[in-house]
Amino acid sequence: MKHMRYTFYKWLLVFCFMSFTGHIYAKQRYYCEVKGIEKELSSGLKIIFDFGTKASYNIWGDLSSKLKFVDEHGEEIKFNSMVDAANYMVQRGWIFQQAYSSVYGGNPIIHWIFLRMLIA
Repeated sequence: MKHMRYTFYKWLLVFCFMSFTGHIYAKQRYYCEVKGIEKELSSGLKIIFDFGTKASYNIWGDLSSKLKFVDEHGEEIKFNSMVDAANYMVQRGWIFQQAYSSVYGGNPIIHWIFLRMLIA
């Protein structure tokens, strides 16, 4: 009986420890939406990164030019295509989740959703 009680408490301690460490190392999900819209005066796409921290559209209904990637010097990082932007994201630990398209103001918009899991 004493051995059974000892085994029970040992397993209870292991279970509590595993439950506690699971909460310490909980993962936080972050999402990013990469939007591509055709440029009005030239060929190619205007690529916008939306992390949900600023409005995607400005007061005139256009995609905001504030949602661009910059390097450590504040210079904008230019992307040749949506695939170029996706490669950039994947190289930095983001995981592609979903793609869809929509129309806003008569212009088609390509949407790619990325996910990144970080230990909180």
